[in-house]
Amino acid sequence: MSSDTEPNGDWLVIGVGNRDRGDDGVGPHVCDLLRARFDGRLRSVVCEGSIIDLALHWGPGDRVVVVDAMPPGSRPGRIVTIDVTDDAVLPPAAVSTHDVDVSVAIELARALGRMPSQLVVIGVESERMAWSDPLSAPVAAAATRVVDRLAERLCADQPASQPAANVRS
Repeated sequence: MSSDTEPNGDWLVIGVGNRDRGDDGVGPHVCDLLRARFDGRLRSVVCEGSIIDLALHWGPGDRVVVVDAMPPGSRPGRIVTIDVTDDAVLPPAAVSTHDVDVSVAIELARALGRMPSQLVVIGVESERMAWSDPLSAPVAAAATRVVDRLAERLCADQPASQPAANVRS
């Protein structure tokens, strides 16, 4: 899909993380890359602080993608995609490195009746998370792959009733 194709307006991309903590900044970095690619024609939000109010960024008709860093493991740069639209539960700390992680914010949204029509979480396995570290090479490369996948998906005229694959690594 070419970068000049219009993104579907009911998508919202939320990048979670702290740009000053190495690979934890992958969510905001993905939003930056998407904004540059679509020249501001894409709805996106960067959450660098508390994510407890994550659900306040979307409405019931939105299709939402949340991008966050996963804790370090054996494969830095590994991408995991989980569709939590229905009753799928995101295991705590599976796709987040925060004290109050994305899974807690999603379950709070579910309890408050604030779920969007579709919610996909993309995690990128981190390598380093020290203060003032840049993104590691594997995570920066993964961010580019995430942007390419999202650009294709966001520009597709896919009905909201067809969720993405449940998990993809």
